[in-house]
Amino acid sequence: MLLLALAGAGCGNWSNEDIAFVEALPTSQALKVALPAPAGQALCGPPGPSELWGWAKPTGDAFNGAVDFLLGFVDLVKGYEPTTRNQDRRVWGPFADSKHPGNEIRVVMTRAWENGRPVYTYTFEARPGGEFQPVIEGHFTGGSARTGKGDLTIHFGTLRDLGMNETDSDPQGDMVIGYDRTADPRTVSLDLSHEPQGGFELTGFDYGYAGYSSGKGLFHYQLQFAAGYYVVDAWFDDTGAGKAFVEAHLDALPNQTFAFDECWDAASCITFVHDPDGVSQLCPGGVCPAGECPVGLPVGQ
Repeated sequence: MLLLALAGAGCGNWSNEDIAFVEALPTSQALKVALPAPAGQALCGPPGPSELWGWAKPTGDAFNGAVDFLLGFVDLVKGYEPTTRNQDRRVWGPFADSKHPGNEIRVVMTRAWENGRPVYTYTFEARPGGEFQPVIEGHFTGGSARTGKGDLTIHFGTLRDLGMNETDSDPQGDMVIGYDRTADPRTVSLDLSHEPQGGFELTGFDYGYAGYSSGKGLFHYQLQFAAGYYVVDAWFDDTGAGKAFVEAHLDALPNQTFAFDECWDAASCITFVHDPDGVSQLCPGGVCPAGECPVGLPVGQ
């Protein structure tokens, strides 16, 4: 990984302007999904526990694992003094890549101004000789990653071309993360939709998360199963109770899309299902629980 290349760069004295540049780099808090802890093994009556909600947490954990991978590149820069300083530009490196002999690494950040607000652009670059090629590219608007918004893209294809991929199973295309902390809710997206095989134990999909300060939120994700896949919008409150709007795509009926709704309580037990096509197979004979959905969450699309 690129972070190993900078291990010998050393620390130094930081100016206030140096800190302003580094503050524009994304943080773990800005990029991660925060879902309520899963309920214990409650005894649920028919139709049982919500498998949709049961899969949300491991999917969110995989999302966060992809974030950790990317921040492993980004975070190391925060510990090292820039090599070159200009008024609106900072450069780290070039440094030799100790893990991939013959390669060099460089990080370049620039700053512009729009309506009095700083806009940062940064690239993590590598080369085996010749021109540097961008491996990570990002943008950020605001004074601090804790309160601004931005995006960053990692080019797995470039890493592979440079012989710097970790394994043959690494993604081969781009992974794009976007985030916005300028309002409540804060939002994060992770786009693997151009990666047919997905990556980081995630399917190829454009994932999205919105988290409110109250503890409620929305997670937009995809679940693959033997007969096809579900696209899920799962709303939840601070107890973990929630409601999901589901689009079901079945391999046997590729030109049709089915939909159903499902609600669960804080113990993850299903309390309501609306499934007129019976695609979820949760309600034998079309008879669904006559329960309720959590108060304060959407009741229809």
